[in-house]
Amino acid sequence: MNFDKQFKNYDQNAVTQKKVAKKLLTFIDKSKKYDTILELGCGTGIFTKTLCENLNFTHLDLNDIFNTQDFFSNISYRDFFVENMETLTIKNYSLIVSSSAFQWVENLENLIYKTSKNTSHLVFSIYSKGNLVEIFNHFGVSLDYKSTEEIYQILKKYYTFVEFQEDEFTLEFSTPLKALKHLKETGVTGFSSSNYSLTKSFKSTVLTYKVSYFSCKN
Repeated sequence: MNFDKQFKNYDQNAVTQKKVAKKLLTFIDKSKKYDTILELGCGTGIFTKTLCENLNFTHLDLNDIFNTQDFFSNISYRDFFVENMETLTIKNYSLIVSSSAFQWVENLENLIYKTSKNTSHLVFSIYSKGNLVEIFNHFGVSLDYKSTEEIYQILKKYYTFVEFQEDEFTLEFSTPLKALKHLKETGVTGFSSSNYSLTKSFKSTVLTYKVSYFSCKN
């Protein structure tokens, strides 16, 4: 992932991530007071800002594989864990959340199992099967996106109540090159920009995003 190289340009280009963060908030009860919240894969704080503006809580802990703490100068948090979420030691939390990050996890079931031992409420969004199909069709590369049904079956093993919703939307660009540049500046390349012939022959001005939202409770 090239996210660490794109910090400065990320927020202004993360149109999809902002849209997903806004919708993910609707899966959380805003009338409830939360004692402790953990956000996994917080990035530059797109969802974090939304949380802080809309939820009532006592303590907020943040996690990302990159040290992005400079982006959180205006956010009050307790701890920032710079570590891969898959190896992170998770304490007990009232609520664990994650927006647009779980698709990077190598073993999703292990992570879900770990969260289920430390919270009774998990809310997250994840890009799912069919995401960025234009990139896969042309470059032949993709993350190993799971289908909504696959994710649901994993969650049902560890959580009693699982609510989910699927979403699909497109972003349109004036040229194919601008579509590829957008992916590069949001850290989601998935292809080698050094392959000049493939990049030059890419014709799509549309990028399709498929997102799944989940709220899990015990």
